[in-house]
Amino acid sequence: MGEVILLRGRPGVGKTTISDRLGPMLNVPIIRKDDFYDVISDYNDNHEQRNKVSYGILFRLLQTNASTNMRYILDFPFNKEEEMNHFKLWLESRDYGLKSILCTCSDEKIWAERFNKRKSNPLPNQLITDFDELKSYYKVLSIQPMDGELVIDTVESMDSIMDQIKVYLQQRKCNSIREDEASEYDE
Repeated sequence: MGEVILLRGRPGVGKTTISDRLGPMLNVPIIRKDDFYDVISDYNDNHEQRNKVSYGILFRLLQTNASTNMRYILDFPFNKEEEMNHFKLWLESRDYGLKSILCTCSDEKIWAERFNKRKSNPLPNQLITDFDELKSYYKVLSIQPMDGELVIDTVESMDSIMDQIKVYLQQRKCNSIREDEASEYDE
């Protein structure tokens, strides 16, 4: 079974910073929506189309590799509940395990400081570079966590965040092993 470790959340909360640390720690490849989006922006000016193509590439890449039992870290926002539910079902139908981590930032002042740094040299995927504009665009900054999802508050230290993620990934692994052992006894 392949495994997806998903880092999701609103722009600027720290998904990329966390994935940059987590990837080498776990020796797992990182797949970022923004990497796809930025390359596509050289060929297409339409934001909606760039987003659709970015997600399309993700789904195709995972589909192509579904039988390899690979583990991936995904740095993709999945901000909408219906998108997340669809993705979860899609992964299950292809025998992928999902470990989802919702990244948040409880201190708007810290989040705004981090976010507003984009103004100096924004990447193509960073269409919004002002925190007040982000708040206006999303209306509600919080995202409802999914069942079983780890919620990380990025105001905490990176060491604390990595420790929480390690424990979460280990717990989920132990639960999967216990479920497999239980099914052996059921037979």
